[in-house]
Amino acid sequence: MNCRFILFCTTLIITFLSLQKMAGQEKKNLLNENILTEVKNIQKRFSDSISRYDYKENSAVYDEKYKSFYGEKLKDLKNLYQNIYDKETMIGKVETISEVSSLTQVENRKQLQDLQKRLTTDFPVHLFRNYSDGIYRCNLSFTVDVDGKFKRVKYRGESGLEFNIISALFLYAIGGLEKPLLYKNTPIVENFSQPVVVRLE
Repeated sequence: MNCRFILFCTTLIITFLSLQKMAGQEKKNLLNENILTEVKNIQKRFSDSISRYDYKENSAVYDEKYKSFYGEKLKDLKNLYQNIYDKETMIGKVETISEVSSLTQVENRKQLQDLQKRLTTDFPVHLFRNYSDGIYRCNLSFTVDVDGKFKRVKYRGESGLEFNIISALFLYAIGGLEKPLLYKNTPIVENFSQPVVVRLE
């Protein structure tokens, strides 16, 4: 009886620790998941608002309301982005490393290649259910601070303001690199530009 009880307790503890580890890994994968949750909330408010109107019943009223609600959605997305941007605090100073002609001398630079892949493969396409099929592009410029966090994220592109803002918010949701970038064993601050290309189908 005692052996069974001990075995049960041991199994329970191992299971609990495994779940804790998995939960920790999920949080690590997306440091600021609440950002995308807020984007979903903004999208839902828009959907709920426009669903009260019927295009077939009165297309003129529907178009007017759609334009108004969509304007509110963009305003809310801009405010979310701006609030995050305004609260940032840079730790390090941006200094040009004259000895580095490219990123080849930056240690652990592979993280940037992994980030490039992730921005495409993990992009939250579920937030664009009502978008037309096609290729959407945005260019993000950002700073990697000495703590490895992404800061001063800015967006530009021709695929629409909503897509651009959500691309920037997704980068903020990722949060940062696993480890700071190093040059000669010292954490550095560097500015980067990264294209985001997503195919919606």
